[in-house]
Amino acid sequence: MTTDESLKRLFRKRGWYLNAGIPEGTARAYKKRYMENKLGLETQIKILQACGFLVAREMEWEDQRSPERIRRKLEKMLISQKVFWSYDIDHNREIPDEALIENVLLHLDIDEIQLLFKIFDRKKIKNVWLERILIQEPLYHAQNRLYAFLFFGIKEPDRYIRNKAIKRLKQFQ
Repeated sequence: MTTDESLKRLFRKRGWYLNAGIPEGTARAYKKRYMENKLGLETQIKILQACGFLVAREMEWEDQRSPERIRRKLEKMLISQKVFWSYDIDHNREIPDEALIENVLLHLDIDEIQLLFKIFDRKKIKNVWLERILIQEPLYHAQNRLYAFLFFGIKEPDRYIRNKAIKRLKQFQ
């Protein structure tokens, strides 16, 4: 039975507070606050314990902002979009950081890209962008301009991208 169901059952009884050692005025205030959804969880648990209820199973909480959860969410989104169609994805194996960053930058929206910055260092994301996406310059020019300006604080993205392209060409000569 959930906490809510237990409290509903308890408050239906007359004199539910008598054997719990709770004064009548306090009991009425608790019931009123419960009906108005203003009774805190700690207070709910204390009332149930005082009235002889035992916790059958401990509640489990998971932080939705944890890096592991964000990573799993991004991986699921990429897999559902069939981004890794050529990879042999084993559910027990993680996708490498660089592949995850690259594919999120290429295939997902700005909200998901911002989640990358919660789990990876800005420097690491920028390095992946420079080494894997920026080198494909004409193909992803609009995205590169957006990323340079929005995420990496580059004031003149066109000039920056052009300079990186020229530098890369000089490496091959």
